[in-house]
Amino acid sequence: MNDRKHLKLRHNTWYFQKRVPKALKPLYPDRDIIEQSLETGDIREAREKRDILLGQLRQRERLLKVQEQPRQRFLQYVDQLSQVAGDRFVGPGVTWEEVLDPESVGRATDPEYVEAFKAVTQGKSESEKYGVTLKEVLDYFIRNSEREQLHTEGTRSRFKKTVTAFLRYLNNSDIQMSRIERSKVFDFIEHCREKLSGATVQGHISRLKTLWDYAYARAWVSANNPFEKHKINTTKGRQKKQPFTPSELKDLMAAMERQPFSMQLLTRMGLYTGARISELVSLRLHDFKKEDGVLLMGIASQEDGKTEAATRWIPVPKPCLPQVEKLRTDSADAGSEYLFHDLVSIRPDGRLAYLATKRFGEIKRKHVTERQDKGFHSFRVMMATALQQGDVSEFVAAYLLGHSRKGLTMSYGYYSKGYDAKRLREAQDRAIAVIDEMLGKESDSVTTPAQHAEAV
Repeated sequence: MNDRKHLKLRHNTWYFQKRVPKALKPLYPDRDIIEQSLETGDIREAREKRDILLGQLRQRERLLKVQEQPRQRFLQYVDQLSQVAGDRFVGPGVTWEEVLDPESVGRATDPEYVEAFKAVTQGKSESEKYGVTLKEVLDYFIRNSEREQLHTEGTRSRFKKTVTAFLRYLNNSDIQMSRIERSKVFDFIEHCREKLSGATVQGHISRLKTLWDYAYARAWVSANNPFEKHKINTTKGRQKKQPFTPSELKDLMAAMERQPFSMQLLTRMGLYTGARISELVSLRLHDFKKEDGVLLMGIASQEDGKTEAATRWIPVPKPCLPQVEKLRTDSADAGSEYLFHDLVSIRPDGRLAYLATKRFGEIKRKHVTERQDKGFHSFRVMMATALQQGDVSEFVAAYLLGHSRKGLTMSYGYYSKGYDAKRLREAQDRAIAVIDEMLGKESDSVTTPAQHAEAV
């Protein structure tokens, strides 16, 4: 219901409105806004028509970019000339080379045409002068990844951001792969290390190395990979997330009481499950099921988790049950497939939790602490600690948190099918009791080991 971007209702009719993209200014010289009646009062139909119009605009942008980019112009000429060259002549006793040479067609000053003519006459379709570019390789890589379902949307998004960051550093809109020098890569690493952690920089270089390998496997490049064998310290400057202190946690929960219902519940579920914020915001209404009377929620059930182990079914925390049921009803009434329908971000990079992460950070900085090593991920640290203090088996704790269990034991990691719902609920209740004790609340879950020892 909140997805009304580029839509405006006027006299019961929806209109499409969007600022003219910079790339399309030549097509709309006298206009700043593109406006068009969608001829419908139905919001669903309006969204469909809007998406079609947005697709058409993106297609126009791509066509204009093709005209602007030398390599794309070169490839267009190669394609056109190759079709004629296939016949080897254009008339009795006349070959295509004689008719379509640069001088005859008035393109002697068009470098892309001249190079394309030279390549086709030599039986080639590529030229070192107009070699494959980084963006082009990225585009092929992303399309192949989507077609073969090789990566998650989040991973594909990180590849795009890495290429954008590298090109921004080079101050280029694109660059031929053959012109990427190892020295430039080294300078890029040094530049990034001034602001980013070693692990983040390593991620950038690893993704760029993958793109080069992808191009090499297809014979688009032949030189050694300039992104290989760079030594990057991935531990220096790394900040591990720290848990909130009891007083900080109380301040945070008090501040959340003044926030919208969904934000309150998101925070509470993060605290009581240790799930990542992206995992919770991504929950869909069909990601719930009951087993042995226990309501379970499917974390990363779409198999788009951060790791393979991230896909898991865990109990909805007892303190959150009534609120979850209410939000499920509210989301269904709003026509959304997501549980946290009013917190989901609709973004090209697929980051559903962008808005929620930003909002949580603002609340934390304003009411609790400005420390960067404390955030939503701190709940994950606290839940792991609470599970340990609750004497929960490491295997069960690893499952609840979505950590890999393969290193714990060969039998459990490779062959176990998981745990029954009641056992998971019991383990979760133990951890919740520890957290509630920190908040000074009486938990309705179980008695913690510390409480039990004190009572004895």
